[in-house]
Amino acid sequence: MKRNILLVFVLIVLSLLLATPFGNLVNPYLFPYSGFSTFSFPDDLSGFLNGLPFVYLILTPIIFNVWGKSKKWLSIVLVSVPAIVISIVASVRYTFWALIFFVVGIILSIILKKIFKLSSIKNLE
Repeated sequence: MKRNILLVFVLIVLSLLLATPFGNLVNPYLFPYSGFSTFSFPDDLSGFLNGLPFVYLILTPIIFNVWGKSKKWLSIVLVSVPAIVISIVASVRYTFWALIFFVVGIILSIILKKIFKLSSIKNLE
């Protein structure tokens, strides 16, 4: 259980570090500028705010499935609930993309776990 708590801290730090670059990458495609806003954010702040839940949802399954010890899937669901609730409150479109990124994170975590398992078998031979 201590390991899972440490992984939560690692997840938060990585999410904060990667939120702005990822948000700036997906902003033009997912949230195009409409031109009707009277209040605008700086691009970096907008990228950070839009990218944080997505990066968090991608990294959660990857970190817990690959490096977690006990009750991995329960930890993934419990840790992902705040980001999913925020996306539901934001809008339906945001929720749709959040769930897509969460599924992508699950698929990537399964692939990475298989790669690590294969590499550990090859190292033993």
